[in-house]
Amino acid sequence: MPLTSIETDESELHVEWVIDAPVVRTWETLTTPSHIGEWLGTVVSGSISSGSSFAIDHGDGYLCESTVVKSEVLRALTYSWKFPDEPRTDVTWSLAPYGDATSLTLTHSGLADLVRSYRDGWPVHLTFFEGSALGTPLPWSMFWQIHSTIVNLNAPG
Repeated sequence: MPLTSIETDESELHVEWVIDAPVVRTWETLTTPSHIGEWLGTVVSGSISSGSSFAIDHGDGYLCESTVVKSEVLRALTYSWKFPDEPRTDVTWSLAPYGDATSLTLTHSGLADLVRSYRDGWPVHLTFFEGSALGTPLPWSMFWQIHSTIVNLNAPG
C-alpha cells in the first residue's frame, strides 16, 4: 500500500505514501546516513539534524547541498535542496502513525519548470525508501528500470 496520492501544481510536488514500518523506523530511514545511501545517495558530509548542513552524492560526484531548516524528531523535517544546475528548492517530510505503519508526506516546493522531472523521480526514490525502511533495500541497478516505468505511467495520453 505504498503510494496513496501524487499531486503537482505549477511549482510544487506533493506525494503521500504509506510505509509498512513504525514511525521510529521511518524516521531513521529518513535521517541516518547509512539508510539514506540505500534510497537517495551517499551522504558525503554533514548530518541531517536541526540547523545542520549536509551533501549527498547522487552518483558520479553530482552533489546536492542542503541545510536543515526545520526538524521535529519523528514528525517533520524540512531542508533546502540545491544541485549545481538547479535553483534552490525546499523538501518537507511529514510523518504520522497510520496504525502500525507510517503515513509519509513529501512536499517539494519551488520547483517551477522542474515539477515534471521530480514527479517522475521522487516515486522511484520512495520505492527505494520503502525497501530500506522494511529492511530489504533494493539494488541500485534497478533504479533506471523503475524510473522508466514511472515515466511511462506519467506520459500523456
